[in-house]
Order: sequence, then C-alpha cells, then structure tokens
Amino acid sequence: ALIGDVAHELRTPLATIEGYTEGVLDGVITPSEEIWALIHDEVGRLRRLVSDLQELSRAEAKQLILHRSPQQPAALIARARARLAPQYDEKGVALRVELAPDLSPVLVDPDRILQVLVNLLGNALRATPAGGEVRLRAHADAVGVRVAVIDTGVGIAPEHLPHLFERFYRVDKARSRTLGGHGIGLTISKALIEAHDGRIWAASEGPGRGAIFTFTLPRERR
Repeated sequence: ALIGDVAHELRTPLATIEGYTEGVLDGVITPSEEIWALIHDEVGRLRRLVSDLQELSRAEAKQLILHRSPQQPAALIARARARLAPQYDEKGVALRVELAPDLSPVLVDPDRILQVLVNLLGNALRATPAGGEVRLRAHADAVGVRVAVIDTGVGIAPEHLPHLFERFYRVDKARSRTLGGHGIGLTISKALIEAHDGRIWAASEGPGRGAIFTFTLPRERR
C-alpha cells in the first residue's frame, strides 16, 4: 500500500514535467518564464515529497534526533504565528492567540515543535475560508501544557477522525492534491509529539463545523 501511495504521489508531478518538456522539445510549446516556473514548481513538489518521506522513515523507525532545551510555550507559539501571519493576512483569515498566564516551561526541541505548530496552522488555514478564524490556544493541564489549534473551517466527518494521522490519508483527496499536500504532515507531527512524551488528537463536530487539533507536552522536570 505504501509503495502504491508513493507511486501515485510521484506520477502527477512527473507527468506534468514530462508533458511540458516534451512540448518544448517538439516545438508545440513556446518556452517562457511561465513554463519554466511551472516546471520549477513541480520539481519543488517532488523535492518536498522526498524530504517528507525521509522524515517519515526516520519517524516510523523512531530515529528522530531531538535537541531538547527548556522552552517557554509562548515563545514557540509566537514564532509559529510570525511565520504564517502573512499567509493568513493574504487569505483574509484571522489568526488569534490565546495564552494562559501560568504556562510552565517545557523541555523540547524547539525546531521540532515549531514544525508541528506550522503544520497544524497551515492545515487550519487551508481548511478555513476567507473571513473565517483560527485560534491558537495554550493552557496548563495536569501533565504540562496543552496546545489547541481551533478553526472555523470545513470540518471533518466522524468516520475520518480515527484515520487522520495515518500516512497518506486525506479527507478530501482531490482537494488536498490541488493544494500540494502529501498526507504525511500529520503522521510526522504525531511521531514528533510522541517522541516528546506527549499526545496529539483531533476533534470535530462534523462537516462545516470546524476542527480542533490538540497536543500536550509534559512540563520541564527539574
């Protein structure tokens, strides 16, 4: 099944690159900046897929390398917000941050947790139409810190919720491919959170009702 999924992901960009290059070679298509930009974009898709597959391989083999240090959750969230704020502004989706005042430091790899936050915020942005809202909320719980990404987007049907963190799983396959997703990001995010001794899960009241992705991180043990 994995080989079939990978082959399917490779087929579309390769077919696009092949079609345009053959058209240029046969004189059917006139070379232009637009054509080269399109080919460059498809090569980028292939490069990102290979990078994601390498990351997925390390995650499933539990060979992820973590460089942990004490981190303030507010600082990690600020970095994630700053990275995606321009994309939210461009689409017209509000990004709001809600932080509890009593957040304890967590012992994490900051780059890996930023990777998880960016993935969740990026997914929420794609799922939320213009005029909608995404909230990034963090508060203390019995274990440490609980972070939630809450959107007002398209929502998720109940039958999809148990499978969201499986590799290559998509709720809307055609739409996800159009937007460039490979269905690997949530799988990697789950592996990263579990490598930090945390948990991650999803909830939704159904189509059109938005979604909530939540993860926990244990507080720093002194």
